Amino acid sequence: MLNDKKKNENSKFWELLQQRILVIDGAMGTMLQENGLQPGECPEMWNLTHPEIVSKIHSAYLEAGADIILTNTFGANGVKLKKLNLQNQLEDINQEAVKLARKEVNIYCEKQSVEALVGGSIGPTGEILEPCGPLTNEEAYRGYQEQIIVLASSGVDLIVLETFYNLDEIKIALKAVKENSNLPVFASMSFDESLKTIYGISPEKAVEELFREGADGVGANCGSGPELLYQVVSRMRAITDAPLLVEPNAGIPYLENNKVIYPTTPQEMAEYAGKFVQLRVNIIGGCCGTTPEHIKAIAPVIKKE
Repeated sequence: MLNDKKKNENSKFWELLQQRILVIDGAMGTMLQENGLQPGECPEMWNLTHPEIVSKIHSAYLEAGADIILTNTFGANGVKLKKLNLQNQLEDINQEAVKLARKEVNIYCEKQSVEALVGGSIGPTGEILEPCGPLTNEEAYRGYQEQIIVLASSGVDLIVLETFYNLDEIKIALKAVKENSNLPVFASMSFDESLKTIYGISPEKAVEELFREGADGVGANCGSGPELLYQVVSRMRAITDAPLLVEPNAGIPYLENNKVIYPTTPQEMAEYAGKFVQLRVNIIGGCCGTTPEHIKAIAPVIKKE
C-alpha cells in the first residue's frame, strides 16, 4: 500500500475505496466503434478529432452508475504512438483525454451531488520485450514515463494498468508510475482459459510480484468473459486481502451480418457482479464488448452492498 503521506494526497480515492465497492466504467473502444471508429484507426486520436463523442461516452457511463471513468488513453504510450507516427501528439492526446473525462465527471457530480473519479488508463506497448523481441526495457520505460507524466500533471485520481500479458512489461509500467507520480495504481493482467497469461503467469504469481513491486491494487481484465475472471480473482483473493479489480469482457465475440456481437448480456454481467461482491472485489466494471447498459445493470448490485 502507499504510505500515509501519499494516501493523504489522494484522499478522495482512498476514502471512497474504504467506504464501499466502486464501479468502474466499461469499454471505450467498443463504444467508439459503434460511433464510427474504423479498423486500424487510432482510438486515442478521437480525443482530438471527435471530442464530443468521447465526452458523450464518458457521460453515458456516469449516468449508468460508474464511480470511476477511465481516460481514452489505453494505447497512448510513447512506444505505441511512435509506431503510428503520432509521438509528437502524445502530450495533446493524453492531456485532452483527462480534460474530457474530468469535465464530464465535474458536470455529473455537481448535478447529482455525488463523488466520482478519473482514472488514467494505460495499456501495453504492443511490442515484445527483449530478449525475445526488439523493444528494450529502457525504451518501454521511457514510453510509459512520457504518458504517466502527462496524465499525472493533467489531474487523474489514479492509474489503471490494463490488459497486460507480460509480467516484465507491467512491472516496467508500474515502476514508471511509482517513480514519476504519487498516484494510486492498480495493475491488471489478462488471463486465458488455462487461468494463466499467454506468458504463463498464474494469478498467484501476478499478485505476489505486483504487490512486491508497489502496486496498490491488482486485478484481472479482458479474457473470455466473467466466468473466467471469476475463477482468476477467486484465486487472487485466496492469497491476499489487498484491493482487487475486475473488468471482464462481455464474452467471446462473433460475427453476425458483418457486425461484432458480444454474447454476455447486461443481466448475466449483473449476476457475476454479485459473485464478485461476495469475493470482496473492490473495483468492478467491464472491458471489451461492455456498454453503459452493462454498467447500468451491475451498478445497483454493487451499490446495494
